[in-house]
Amino acid sequence: MPIQQVCSNGQMEAAEDVAKLIAEHRQSLAELERLGKRAMQAEGTDAILLGQRLDAVMAEEATVRRRAAIAPVATIAEMRMKAAYFQRLTAHGWCEIDVDDWRALLGSFTKLQP
Repeated sequence: MPIQQVCSNGQMEAAEDVAKLIAEHRQSLAELERLGKRAMQAEGTDAILLGQRLDAVMAEEATVRRRAAIAPVATIAEMRMKAAYFQRLTAHGWCEIDVDDWRALLGSFTKLQP
C-alpha cells in the first residue's frame, strides 16, 4: 500500500496501518481504565497527581481515537475492521465518540479506492 497523507490537527503525517492504530487506541483505553481505578481509591496529593495524569491520558486517548478514525482504509477488510471497532466502542460504552470522529470515520470510508 502506498503511503498516503492524513491531516491531523492541521499538519500532514503519513497514514499508519489501521490495525496498529486500533491496537494503540486499545492500549490508551486500558491505561485510562487502570489510572481511573487508581484515582478512585487515591486520597490527598496522590489523588491530585493521578487526576492530572488521568487528564493527560484522556487527551492522548482522544488524539489516538481521532487518528484511527481519519486513517484511510486500503481494503474492504480494513473498512470492516474499523467499523466493527468503533461499533464496539459505542456498544460497550468504552469511550465517548464525538461527531467529528464519526465524520472522520465515515469520510475515511469514502476514500477507498476500488
